[in-house]
Amino acid sequence: MSEPQADNAPAKGDFAAAARLFGRLLVKELDAATLAELRAPDIAAALTSLDIDVPSDEQINELNNRYFDLFLHPEGSLPPVQSLWRDGQYDGNHAVGVRKIAEAANREIATGARSAAPDHLGCILLLWAELQTERPELAELLSTHHLAWADQALQHATLDDGFYGSVSRATLAIIREVRTASD
Repeated sequence: MSEPQADNAPAKGDFAAAARLFGRLLVKELDAATLAELRAPDIAAALTSLDIDVPSDEQINELNNRYFDLFLHPEGSLPPVQSLWRDGQYDGNHAVGVRKIAEAANREIATGARSAAPDHLGCILLLWAELQTERPELAELLSTHHLAWADQALQHATLDDGFYGSVSRATLAIIREVRTASD
């Protein structure tokens, strides 16, 4: 990530890079290739600045179990899918809204998301990152109509004291900044 601006707010490009990274981490469990990317010096430094420790290869199985517990089948909560949180079902009105925004931009929904719902928080972040420079009006629609529920959806995960808790806290911080910037 680039240096922060004078007012200590990240640059727009930083928001997109962070949204892209955290979107990927939320939409799919870690694998060896993603871990290797996280260890790249610039990414590792950015994560460290956000109090996120890059996991070791030995932690991957444990982390994938935590991913399942926190994001796929969270006890006492729902997966981070907007339609579940707002409509009480998969593929509700919010999924339709995200699809329409993607279609208006001639984009596919998170092609690497392994069949995740279009309104999965990770997919929304990935799409927002793609749109924020090319189609800022559509990125603003995403941030206005498809990110407000994220606080609720990640609250349980922010309590985790490991990697995914740190990722969830950083994700919420970025989302709050993105939403504030679009107000």
